[in-house]
Amino acid sequence: MLKNLKSLFIVEDEAENKQASEPKENNTGTNEKKAAPAASTPPPLPNNPVPVSSEGALDNKIVEKLLQAIEKNNLDGFDYLEYKKSLKALEKMPMDEATKYRSAFATASTMGVTLDKLLQTTNFYIGVLDKENEQFLGAFKNQFDSKVSGREREIAQFESIIKEKSEQIKKLTEEITKHQQQISDLKAKVEESNNKINKTQNDFKVSYSHLKKQFEEDIVKMQKYLK
Repeated sequence: MLKNLKSLFIVEDEAENKQASEPKENNTGTNEKKAAPAASTPPPLPNNPVPVSSEGALDNKIVEKLLQAIEKNNLDGFDYLEYKKSLKALEKMPMDEATKYRSAFATASTMGVTLDKLLQTTNFYIGVLDKENEQFLGAFKNQFDSKVSGREREIAQFESIIKEKSEQIKKLTEEITKHQQQISDLKAKVEESNNKINKTQNDFKVSYSHLKKQFEEDIVKMQKYLK
């Protein structure tokens, strides 16, 4: 049933349809031919999504999920889906679109189907799709909050941490620069003080030696001249 629904709403490439419907060559050498696929079974959808806009693409898995919901809620009797099948059967007939719609409706009318019933059942299936859309939007919001909004909040937190630590690094760098300057000033003072102390020490030695020498010379002279 799901494959039949796909064939109603998904248009396949004609080349793919032709390839799917052609019998494969018999390698056994006999004249027996393999049966062609049933006309009601469409070829599989292409694996690659069909681009429909710059913002999205027709996705096979999503289409299947939506059609499964339609199939699950399929109404009894002849309704829009059966009418759609009648239109599909006339797809390759040499008729214009209006004639195809009227011909399919003529068949439906023999079963007591009215335009109002077709419109009502069509809107019913649209409601099924809308419900699926609501469920998707709920799941999408949860995924978005988890994988986008949540991570954006993490990014903001990390940016705040980086900013805070950058300010700390700036402050520490300024303090280091200040301390380095203090070290340079202290080294200059140490060198200045060391030079002063060494000079004072040397001056003392010279002065001390000079005076002591004077005293010693006088001792020698006194012993020499005063005996």
